[in-house]
Amino acid sequence: MTDLVVETANPHHLASPKQGASQAQTSNKPEAVAVEQALDSEQAVTSDQAFPLDQAVTAEIVQASVWYLYLIRCANGHLYTGITTDVTRRFNEHQSNGPKAAKYLRGKGPLTLMYQEQVGTRSDALKREIAVKKLSRAQKLALIESAEQR
Repeated sequence: MTDLVVETANPHHLASPKQGASQAQTSNKPEAVAVEQALDSEQAVTSDQAFPLDQAVTAEIVQASVWYLYLIRCANGHLYTGITTDVTRRFNEHQSNGPKAAKYLRGKGPLTLMYQEQVGTRSDALKREIAVKKLSRAQKLALIESAEQR
């Protein structure tokens, strides 16, 4: 059944190059009628199972996550800037030197989480990350220091 639906998702493929799309859809071939009925019944099933509008919007809002910017200090004093949705998890990944650790941080431990800030959306986090990476080392240290004073 799956192959049938995949192959017939485009009803225009039943028409020869000389026939128009309207002729292909009104074809009297039994296969075309059976396929159209199968598609109609499949669509009816999926449309009955759809969420009401308010539940769909709520589900979309729940999926939106909060992003954070963080700064890590390496043993050699270098600063690394990154973004994530879970700072603790990401910092542990960096410390473990595993496959998900940033290549820049591998072998530069022990690492220290120096700064983190909640940014909002992923887009906002990426923009903030670029802005912080453009700062001088002194400005980054001032940012870390200002957060420690709070």
